Amino acid sequence: LVLTGILQSINPELEDSAMNLGASWRSVFSSVTLPLAFPGIASAWLLIFVTSLADFANPMVISGRFDVLSVQAYLQFTGMFNMPLGSGLAIMLLIPSMVAFLFQKYWVGRKSYITVTGKPYAARAFKVGRPVKYFLLSICTIFSAMIVLFYITVIMGSLFKLWGVDYSLTFEHFKYSWDVGLKALKDTVTLSALATPFTGILGMIIAFLVVRKHFIGKQAMEFVSMLSFAVPGTVVGIGYILAFNTPPLLLTGTGLILVLCFVFRNMPVGIESGVAALSQIDPAIEEAATNLGADSPHIFKDITLPLIQPAFFAGLSYSFIRCMTA
Repeated sequence: LVLTGILQSINPELEDSAMNLGASWRSVFSSVTLPLAFPGIASAWLLIFVTSLADFANPMVISGRFDVLSVQAYLQFTGMFNMPLGSGLAIMLLIPSMVAFLFQKYWVGRKSYITVTGKPYAARAFKVGRPVKYFLLSICTIFSAMIVLFYITVIMGSLFKLWGVDYSLTFEHFKYSWDVGLKALKDTVTLSALATPFTGILGMIIAFLVVRKHFIGKQAMEFVSMLSFAVPGTVVGIGYILAFNTPPLLLTGTGLILVLCFVFRNMPVGIESGVAALSQIDPAIEEAATNLGADSPHIFKDITLPLIQPAFFAGLSYSFIRCMTA
């Protein structure tokens, strides 16, 4: 989702110019496309790294003897009810996240990646040889088949009466889920629909402030927005309970606290997508609007946001999916 918007924003005339000078598609990809897409690659790497650190569901189920810090923090909170130790383990998760954040900012900040200058161009795709085409197609097919196989396994498991014991087909599970889970489904969709636009808009605003404005603490603001992404979701939920469990901010047990948790939990993806997209846009476009009398809100609404639409909708899509599965 992050890389799609970045690749769409790259001016294909740069790649055409390199090929007109005799460069092969391999050289064009390695010396033109890949460097220009580096902000998106770095943002995607940071999100994957932080998400992998905070993931506890997968390690808890399949890690075996491997001791993962996120699982230990989760168990201390929910199993041992040891809040101080669980908090300490959660803080330890923030240390590698901070190192990765600083490394990413240093690496991306060394160069300029501006490709959107206000000059119109038509996006084109250059052709590659058949061997490379079929090689990449086979890799995508393998990964897609694995994902489809996972879902087929889940669907087949829901049709069996008792997995591993009685494989006779039945629709009892669907009937029970429909009777019991219909209200939960409606509540989930409603809360996700409420949280998603706030997540996307707030993420783009923070990205705009981080990239375009100069003020003390803007890097700290970006890093703080990543903190809820760097610890297990259960730990974040417990933190919200402790923070909003007493008057005057008594929100525990309400839908509002879920919306707040969804917004701040999923906002980092929108922020990093927006930061990567804005790094490709020439500030002169916005400066020209400023010279013509436009203020910052109108510049963001009428110029910046339309130019970063792919990143904006990528953040919205991710936010809605994560809210539905949280």
